[in-house]
Amino acid sequence: MTLFRNPSSTAAPAPQGEGCGRSAAGVVFDAFVSQVYLPHARARKRSWRVDERIARRYLSPAFGMRPLAALSRGEVERWLEGLSGRNLAPATCNRILAVLKSVCSLAAIHGLVAGQSLCAGVPFFKVRLQRERYLTREEARRLMRALERSDRPEAAALRLLLLTGARKSEILGLRWENIRLDLRLLTVPLSKSGRPRHIPLSEAAAAVIRSLPRMEGNPWLFPGHAPGRPLSDVYLFWNRLRRSLGLKDVRVHDLRHTFASFLVNAGHSLYEVQKLLGHSDPRTTTRYAHLGHALLVAATETVSGLLLSGKRRTAPFRRPAGRERRADGGGCRGAGLRQAERAEKEELRMKVDARERVATPEPRPVNRAFIDRRTVGERKRPTRRGKSNNMK
Repeated sequence: MTLFRNPSSTAAPAPQGEGCGRSAAGVVFDAFVSQVYLPHARARKRSWRVDERIARRYLSPAFGMRPLAALSRGEVERWLEGLSGRNLAPATCNRILAVLKSVCSLAAIHGLVAGQSLCAGVPFFKVRLQRERYLTREEARRLMRALERSDRPEAAALRLLLLTGARKSEILGLRWENIRLDLRLLTVPLSKSGRPRHIPLSEAAAAVIRSLPRMEGNPWLFPGHAPGRPLSDVYLFWNRLRRSLGLKDVRVHDLRHTFASFLVNAGHSLYEVQKLLGHSDPRTTTRYAHLGHALLVAATETVSGLLLSGKRRTAPFRRPAGRERRADGGGCRGAGLRQAERAEKEELRMKVDARERVATPEPRPVNRAFIDRRTVGERKRPTRRGKSNNMK
């Protein structure tokens, strides 16, 4: 039987296992998690509910009634192997193992296990490839048309995700007080980076918000089924919709990838994409910069133009749609895009180099003027016997 209790109703954990068993040797896993670890995580982690769900679903069935002092690293290794055989993704197994490592480390701090944590040295699974999926323009338009035909609040939330590139938690947790339609701005009070962030709204995104009904006394933009709570998830609605559209491999978070990809392919700089996505580190933005194949082919034409100058090209590259000549006769927009891409890459390289120089300071330069104070005429020439004669 699991012993999970509401962490908010428990007092601060006592050291050396007090309050979660008669002695350190008799403290069982579930009692320690519910009375010590979860209050500890709740005070320090915004995602403590995820830890609670992982402990209840994966850790408690395996170690719930076992004394902490009786667990061994070999037992953890065997459990981890069985976990990987349940068709769980390596990244999911790593998240579960991370929670177990945190529990064991806290138990070692409280002196409930001998020596170091029993999870010390247990390796994480290697995540082979980083998944990349973003919608094509035709897929995105087909999805948007399907969402516009639905009057469900989940459909409106998904439309905002696709139009703003925001995270799912940022949209579902919006309050009406966070919206400024006169400024075309929505504010996320506490973003993933731990700071407020401001998301500009296009006219289409503002129209979605205007179409939402506002319930008196309910502060949430998307009210949930439970009274006084926001909409918790859109998975059930999204799963049915994506399968009906033939997009069963597309996740909700891929709408954020799609938003960034459309910006980059339209010629916007990575700096603009970084600001719109709310990334504090510009290197994080580069994983969203999915350049289309047409732009990559166009980039190779730069080298061809340098190598084959003066020669006639047999198969010139046709400009892709969206890169037409400017109406004012100012030339092709593609050249400007390539220049902007080179400039932003150089900007990112300079930022990375600057951080490396700060982390590893250069050695102080040698003061040659101090060493060679004497003039050439005043230097002494060594003789055979080791003596020196003044050169006058």
